[in-house]
Amino acid sequence: MNSCVTNSSEPPAPVPARRILVADDDEDIRLLTSTALVSAGFDVSTASDGQQAWEALLHDHYDLLVTDEEMPRLAGLELIERIRDAGMSLPVIIASGTLSVEKMRDYPRRLIAAVLCKPFDIWELLNTVNHVLLAWCGYPAADQRSLPNSTEARN
Repeated sequence: MNSCVTNSSEPPAPVPARRILVADDDEDIRLLTSTALVSAGFDVSTASDGQQAWEALLHDHYDLLVTDEEMPRLAGLELIERIRDAGMSLPVIIASGTLSVEKMRDYPRRLIAAVLCKPFDIWELLNTVNHVLLAWCGYPAADQRSLPNSTEARN
């Protein structure tokens, strides 16, 4: 007999960690960002420039890209344009000290999910990542208890 009742004594199936690619030419920022994301339960890979990030995206699946704008070999906006031209639909968070949210309106076809203004703090990073993955994928990306209660992150 087929039953709709599940056995509550069995643990729920584990949800695989969301895979995030972090691209930044500044080694300290790349390390800090990736360490914070790993601590929050994400599976993180890193790239030291836009070209290396592009090559990683061609070979592996990622749920999110967090990229710097100003990088050698391939800048963040050029990387995003290449991603969109290839038909990839993953969400992208761009981190920049010079690119404003207003400036992003000049790039609507790139479908940038969020802009992090450098310098950003870890809580802002984690809230933005969780918000973007929730909006794009429809479910929380990290344990909500590990994220600060911030009204800014929800807006």
